[in-house]
Amino acid sequence: MAAMSDLVYLLVNHPALIAIPVIVFATLAAWSRSRTAWVAAAVWLAYLAYESGIRVGVFCSGQGCIRRSELYVVYPLLTFVSLVALVQVYVHVRDKRRQRPPTLAR
Repeated sequence: MAAMSDLVYLLVNHPALIAIPVIVFATLAAWSRSRTAWVAAAVWLAYLAYESGIRVGVFCSGQGCIRRSELYVVYPLLTFVSLVALVQVYVHVRDKRRQRPPTLAR
């Protein structure tokens, strides 16, 4: 059970890791021109700001920082937005490839 707790609190204990999905979704958004990927990058960036605020004690203090019931909403939301963005990036890339004219073979 402790291993599951460590996995759930990985991003809480190491907020710098949240920058990875921000960079990934921003890169995918720039590459595929998917607005949904930009939304995912923004949601992850907002979560990074929130988690950093929790870490330095801006949004909570004392025992309030230990009980993190909001993660029951935040993690599923991040997962849902991320999956939708990945599907949208795939659709954008697939549609771009279909729109390209075929190359002429000599």
